[in-house]
Amino acid sequence: MFSKSLQYNLLSFINIAISFVFIIFLGRKFGAGANTDIYFVSIAIVGYLGILAQCVWGAMSPYYAKLKVENMPLASKLYSVLLNNVIIISFLEILLYFLITDNFRVISAEKKEFLDIFIYYLVLQSIILFNKSLLNLEKHFAVFYLVDIFITSINLTVLFFSEGNILIIAYSTIAAAILAVIWQLYLVFFRLNYKYRLSVYQKDMPNIYRNSIKMNIGLLLYGFKDIVLVSVFTSFGSGVYSLFNYANKFSVALFQITNAPIVNVYVAKLNEVVANKKFYEIDSLRKEVLIQTVLLLVIGFTVLYFILPYVLGLFFKDKLSFDNINEIQRIFSYMAVFYFVVAVNNPYSRAVSIFKLFNYNLLVNFIFFTLICSSYLIFKIYTLNYIEILVLFSFAQFTSLILYIIKNKRFLKRKEAISIC
Repeated sequence: MFSKSLQYNLLSFINIAISFVFIIFLGRKFGAGANTDIYFVSIAIVGYLGILAQCVWGAMSPYYAKLKVENMPLASKLYSVLLNNVIIISFLEILLYFLITDNFRVISAEKKEFLDIFIYYLVLQSIILFNKSLLNLEKHFAVFYLVDIFITSINLTVLFFSEGNILIIAYSTIAAAILAVIWQLYLVFFRLNYKYRLSVYQKDMPNIYRNSIKMNIGLLLYGFKDIVLVSVFTSFGSGVYSLFNYANKFSVALFQITNAPIVNVYVAKLNEVVANKKFYEIDSLRKEVLIQTVLLLVIGFTVLYFILPYVLGLFFKDKLSFDNINEIQRIFSYMAVFYFVVAVNNPYSRAVSIFKLFNYNLLVNFIFFTLICSSYLIFKIYTLNYIEILVLFSFAQFTSLILYIIKNKRFLKRKEAISIC
């Protein structure tokens, strides 16, 4: 069991590492300009649209698990039904994209040329995510990482040998994703022996839809910040959004390395504590995880801030100017503040989910969404710079933190009162 766990941790590390290497090669090939802006904007748009497709199947797990025990043929049918729905929703989104972009100038001609190809990755990405969920339930855990490693490896190879046309990345991503989907479908239909059915409805569908929407609407509200960031940074000219993405990539990588393993252990322990109704242990458990994450993040972000100019110079060579490197370092410092607040927020927000206070989660995400929209409105009215927007985003995240802290304290106080009675 330990060796298996170690294997998945290694795959997770390889996945993060190869994704990071791809970004480095992208920077060395194109620097920070129109081409990289096109790529990063397309990733943000397709990623956000992909959340809508998850509203079809996000709450599938308990229904599938129940059917698998009671009626395997119906479990197999449920997979086909949800797969068909995912494909339909994704293609409807693609159709809507073309209706909007062909009739209204919402993106530049250069970005549209790339996105007109890359948008088809939406349906493939949606199928891949859905299949990951099912195969994970079937204990094919490695598939979760291997698919991403394969797609990024193909893109990295193509990028290495390409002549500098960013469109090749759109084609290579789609080609690699098609192969990944074929492999996943092989596992489902030949290893798990599922039978495909051309059906779009099953009696559990309304419940799955309703609960999936509840699960993902919060993600849609929170994820809207990425679309706002696209609008803000691209308004400052070619290459500025790419500088943000390079800074953000370093921030996210450090955040994942220092935060994710600790929080995963915390979540497992917290689930056990709540299940055994030992609510008095939660404060000490949370204090322990906060001390660890805060210490690691402060040290990590501080060290990386000072060595970042040398790292960027080594990785990107002469593709980034001295001013570009300084600006990436400046953006990185503000992203460090944002992710620091996210790290402190995580133990509280995860606890609220474990307490099954889903409506409160939705409320907090709605407030965050409102603050993000208000920040964008202020940006437009008072012509703020993008650094000021990042400050406002950190304030929105800090507001979420305060709301989660208040709810945690009230919940535990109520549980304490009940236990005394």
